[in-house]
Amino acid sequence: MSERIAVVTTSYPAQPGDAAGHFVRSEVKRLLSAGHEVHVFAPGSPARSRTSEGGTLHWLADRGAFGWPGALARLKERPTRWLGAGEFCFRAAKALRRYAPFTRVQAHFLLPCAWPIALSIEPKAELELIGHGSDVRLFCRLPSPLRTHIARAWISRRAAVRVTSAELAQALRAASPELLPSVRVAASPLDVDDVPTRSLARKALGLAETKPLALIVARLIPEKRVALALQALTLLDELSQVVVGDGPELASLRTRFPNAHFTGYLPRSEALRWIAAADVLVSASAQEGAPSVVREARALGVPVVAVAAGDLASWAERDPGLLIVR
Repeated sequence: MSERIAVVTTSYPAQPGDAAGHFVRSEVKRLLSAGHEVHVFAPGSPARSRTSEGGTLHWLADRGAFGWPGALARLKERPTRWLGAGEFCFRAAKALRRYAPFTRVQAHFLLPCAWPIALSIEPKAELELIGHGSDVRLFCRLPSPLRTHIARAWISRRAAVRVTSAELAQALRAASPELLPSVRVAASPLDVDDVPTRSLARKALGLAETKPLALIVARLIPEKRVALALQALTLLDELSQVVVGDGPELASLRTRFPNAHFTGYLPRSEALRWIAAADVLVSASAQEGAPSVVREARALGVPVVAVAAGDLASWAERDPGLLIVR
């Protein structure tokens, strides 16, 4: 049966190939393919609002609060962006009421989409609240009275809470035990269609077929510990080292590791091409739930070396192509 669904998110691709919120876009594609009417509410220029593939995109002003390399990094870089975050919340709640009614509201990121935005919609709408990683950890760090207030508000609306890893579910249940019956674990869908084979990817990138390539794909922020990964890779002279991504640490990393190649920010299709071309993907981030880049690499048959973050250790028990370094 067709539904009228609102998707509220602080991260969504602004144009084809944009890597921001690609996992949210994958969920939207599946809702559209099931025949639902979908309205997406995301930060961006209101002049871009448009209909695409059967879904309507509503871009709402945020004064640069959200975007690459992540909301927390952007707000820390410029605290005045908190005003933009508040403006986005106000506009999103207003837009939800304007375009209502909806049979379901899917809120990606517990803060601020699941709270306070999603709760502004009419009570008849079913609420599906999705936590992805840093948003869950931020919620768990809130003062206990505020966490309890938010959790009870979700429960009163019979909201279904989904997180992308068992590690996040455990943290959420420990922080708010009252949510335990409402929380389930399910990784976000990924689209890795039309990615070339290793040989074709290397040819397109101008890489020698026989030169081993170690790849890091990450936002260049301290939490991703890219410097630690590169420091380990310097011990292996035979490996080419490539870093795909951008962020506030880019300049310092280039200075510290002159032998590594930094591509900067790339469209998602190009980032996937680099993953397909790699001999190994390396991740040193200790704050992950169900990291998309690891899932993408394994979906493309690329071995992964990572630290035991999130659910990776349990994945490695079933996947010989995933090596955990403790």
